[in-house]
Amino acid sequence: MERRTLLLVDSGSQSMEALSLRLRQMGFHVVRAKTSDQSLEALSDPRFQIGCVIIPPDLPVMDLERSLRAFRSTEPDRVPALPIAAFGERPDADQRGRLRRAGADYGLWNPIDDNTLRFQVNRALSGGGPLVATRRAPRVPTNWPVEVHVGGREKPAKLYSISARGAFLATPRPSMPRAIVHLTLPLPEGDLRVSAEVVATNVPGNLVKKNLPIGMAVRWSGLNDQSEAQIRCFVDDRDGRLRL
Repeated sequence: MERRTLLLVDSGSQSMEALSLRLRQMGFHVVRAKTSDQSLEALSDPRFQIGCVIIPPDLPVMDLERSLRAFRSTEPDRVPALPIAAFGERPDADQRGRLRRAGADYGLWNPIDDNTLRFQVNRALSGGGPLVATRRAPRVPTNWPVEVHVGGREKPAKLYSISARGAFLATPRPSMPRAIVHLTLPLPEGDLRVSAEVVATNVPGNLVKKNLPIGMAVRWSGLNDQSEAQIRCFVDDRDGRLRL
């Protein structure tokens, strides 16, 4: 069974209520627990297939490492281990280090836009571990409005994710596969004009991927070494900022 349920541990100074609503609106199945004991009950409940546990950065426990280990003990042979993310205001470096040493994998720091939230949660649900290890080119989330030019027409879109090989564009009117599109990437070092080929679409219907926005995946076409290096530099920097 696909592990799509998110377990939100709603104890600490930062409420998970608003996060729960946002995630449900994105199509994720969410279960909330008020205490660590309730969390362990949910993890052991055969009705749920927990794919990720989301905790507040100030989870009120005496031994954080022991508590996170207990979450994972319900399935000791699971490979990779149950992903754990921290959500809330970004703590200082010492607290982030404490979370990391205790076994937390991801940080979801406020303010967090919907694209980044969806991307990071999907990243956790995909099986845990760093994205770099499972893809030929690491991807990172973005939230850039762009104008896509195709066949002499323009259509608005948002850049949902980007890598040195391509991107995913969220748009209600994706182009057909094999279409050539043109857009400008607003990179921190300056705008970069690129062309790309549509390689896949996510459109309403029986085969829609609910964990992705409606839109299209594109692969860069004719990207020179300098332009690829610019994109790779942004991806590496963004990926570092998103890590715990």
